[in-house]
Amino acid sequence: MSASAVPKPEYVSLQDAAVIYGVSVDLLRQRILTGELPAVHAGRRLIRVRLEDLKRVFQPVPCVSRRPRTRVW
Repeated sequence: MSASAVPKPEYVSLQDAAVIYGVSVDLLRQRILTGELPAVHAGRRLIRVRLEDLKRVFQPVPCVSRRPRTRVW
C-alpha cells in the first residue's frame, strides 16, 4: 500500500486539533460546550472533532486592505 492510498482521518483528537490550529485544548472544549464546535465521544473519555468542523470554526480573518500603511506626520 502506497502512502498516497492511506486515507486521511475525518476525526482528530482535541490534542491533535489544538496542535494543528495553534490553540489550547481548553479553547476547543469551550467551543464544544457552547455548541459552536460539534464533537463525538470515541470511547468513555475520548473526544473527537471533525476536520471540516474545525475549518468552519477557525476561518482566517479577512484583510481589509493590502496597501502598506503610510504615516501622517
